[in-house]
Amino acid sequence: RKWRKETKGEDLSGRVMEDGREQLMYEIPLNETGSAGLGVSLKGNKSRETGEDLGIFIKSIIHGGAAYKDGRLCINDQMIAVNGESLLGRSNNAAMEALRRSMSSEGNTRGTIQVVVLRTPKQVQQASFFSSRSQPLWHRGILFESCISESEGFIAN
Repeated sequence: RKWRKETKGEDLSGRVMEDGREQLMYEIPLNETGSAGLGVSLKGNKSRETGEDLGIFIKSIIHGGAAYKDGRLCINDQMIAVNGESLLGRSNNAAMEALRRSMSSEGNTRGTIQVVVLRTPKQVQQASFFSSRSQPLWHRGILFESCISESEGFIAN
């Protein structure tokens, strides 16, 4: 499945999936050379019960990297597409390979990387406190933990 390219002024964010996760599309400018890529560390999650691959998630955001400077990606966001290439329905290994390929080729020539992520909201009743490094973020009545901090309490499925 191909994702259409984001155009200036078009709001492609905020689509809420059946399971409550929000789909977000970002066009992230690369650093000057583009050689560092997006600047995130990724992890492949598996089901404890079945061993089934559950997708690729952001494990950490590298200080000073493109994603860090942009500030919109969060730890535990699920990467579902990059530069128009869907990662859904692929094994974790195949999705990681597609990410590497897409980020190294198209991203460098365009000077940006387009990513589509799924983000799990932190429900208001579960958000009893935030660490001093973290600020609450409200969007459509749902409380999200700030993407600037490491989001220690934010847990992927």
